[in-house]
Amino acid sequence: MGIIIPIAFIVIVVIAVRSNILRQRKLATMTIVSPGVEYPNNHHVMGVGYYHAAALRWYSHPWNEFRENRGYYWDGAWHATPDQRMVLKSAPSASEVNRVNQEWRNADPDRAQRFWNIVEQQGFGTAIRRSEGS
Repeated sequence: MGIIIPIAFIVIVVIAVRSNILRQRKLATMTIVSPGVEYPNNHHVMGVGYYHAAALRWYSHPWNEFRENRGYYWDGAWHATPDQRMVLKSAPSASEVNRVNQEWRNADPDRAQRFWNIVEQQGFGTAIRRSEGS
């Protein structure tokens, strides 16, 4: 009887490790953006940020976002005035596409999808649960 518990534990660990390996392989093939594709200004990628079409990069804040005492955010920095350039769609470099896809994979797209499915079905109140405090 004593040997059954260790064997069961080993089987569970092997299944968990195998599942994780398969998931990592699946994630390695997934992408959210593609090289050669034009993206509009402020195109959002969950876990990465917003595309600034004029700078050909994703940043953590939307283009021309305003914050009191900071100003307007564009091209990776806060400025006293908003960016007045006419911003059309643009295609980021291959290295930026690779960086964004890697950051998106690291942010766990499956987890994000589960979160938004819960929000869509039950609202924010059930998607965000308190673990501590009042």
